[in-house]
Amino acid sequence: MTTLSVTVPDMACGACVSTITQAVQAVDPSAEVKTNLGSKAVDITASVTTETLTEAIQKAGYTVA
Repeated sequence: MTTLSVTVPDMACGACVSTITQAVQAVDPSAEVKTNLGSKAVDITASVTTETLTEAIQKAGYTVA
């Protein structure tokens, strides 16, 4: 399993959280995505690489820091 903790500075609302979660689960349907809108943190546990997860978030239109 891969664990990735990133900051998504342009995650600003519940719709953003939903979009990011859906983008991650599109590349790994069993991925566990935990978000904290206040700190703009996203913690992901998945069976794909960190590069794949990062690309999925970026393709959804968000910056990964």
